[in-house]
Amino acid sequence: MRSIFEENDVVCAEVRGFQHDGSLQLQARSQKYGKLKRGQLLTVPAYLVKRRKQHFHHLEQYDVDLILGCNGFIWVGEHVVVREITNPNEEQEKPSAEVETFTSMETRKHICRLANAVRVLSALGFTLTIELVIETAEASLSSNVEINDMLGAEFYVQTAEREAKRRAGLLGKKGGAR
Repeated sequence: MRSIFEENDVVCAEVRGFQHDGSLQLQARSQKYGKLKRGQLLTVPAYLVKRRKQHFHHLEQYDVDLILGCNGFIWVGEHVVVREITNPNEEQEKPSAEVETFTSMETRKHICRLANAVRVLSALGFTLTIELVIETAEASLSSNVEINDMLGAEFYVQTAEREAKRRAGLLGKKGGAR
């Protein structure tokens, strides 16, 4: 493992089991798991992440990957193309042989905007879903709010008001269906 990862690397894996000494057994069943690079790792209270069938999301309109971990860890990063290994004997590329690529400024801005959307929603105590994160990022774009201004009080109020209207609309639909 130390030949693949270094201390302080951010990795994505499934918890396979717990040991008596408190350590964890991790597994990576497919290529979508592994080292996470070129993004932001956010921490939110775990109760804010709704358990779903799918926690890995590729947001094509932003070319960004979003992982909503049930443990409260959220990853927003550059989209990584998962390549299928057709030949199991095919040698793994060595990390030293990797060609360094750079993340475009546009993708970096998308990562920051989505990360700030998660921060705002978390601070307001809203349950984090992929739909709500995208809706919040889109609202900041349509309101011409700069990325850094998303963390200001005015955008917090706009987000809370928008969510209150959405919830009131849902209650109205349920009440009218009786």
